[in-house]
Amino acid sequence: MLTLAFVGMMSAARFSSAAPLPQLQAGDVLLLELQCYVCRIIGASTSSLYNHSGLVITVDGNDIRVAQSLSSTEMIPLAQFLGQTRSSALLIRRPLELSTLKIQDPAAFADQAVRLRAYFAKYMQGRAFDSDYLWNNVDENGQELLYCSEMVQKTLNSVLGQPLPTRPLDFSKAWDFWLHYFRGQPPQGEPGNSPALLAESTALETIFARP
Repeated sequence: MLTLAFVGMMSAARFSSAAPLPQLQAGDVLLLELQCYVCRIIGASTSSLYNHSGLVITVDGNDIRVAQSLSSTEMIPLAQFLGQTRSSALLIRRPLELSTLKIQDPAAFADQAVRLRAYFAKYMQGRAFDSDYLWNNVDENGQELLYCSEMVQKTLNSVLGQPLPTRPLDFSKAWDFWLHYFRGQPPQGEPGNSPALLAESTALETIFARP
């Protein structure tokens, strides 16, 4: 635990000493490169550097909270989110719809930010991680299970007039691994998404990128 805490502190320090981040707003998508083995396979499977995603939920001055689905679905401080990786790679993308709304009607944007926070708190927070990577998966109590980019997309879609679409999942680039991981039945072609798709979506604009 001390080693993990030290790594997190060093990672956060590296981010804070690098180029300053832009001013963030509710709805911004943060994409990271984590180092876990399955994380690296996800990156290889999607031909992307990015294998984890989070969503800015609240911005109160310097207190910025980011939602993520990792071991569970939670909201954590920005520094803690960034401190989970030893990589400096960071991509921040903003829904074009929310960017335009904030410029044209700040009051309406503020209302959407409240709705985003309320939706996350009611439907997402505390949900367990979905290691089966299924879009509409539930546990034995009927509670939705979520993986990182699924949570990001579903939470965003609660406030977007043009919802982000799902895409067919493709496990072919690391088929042997996924065949073993899913015990012979990868959800090939099932609807879903990934950090890579969030990184490429034309409905989002890049506001910050660091390799």
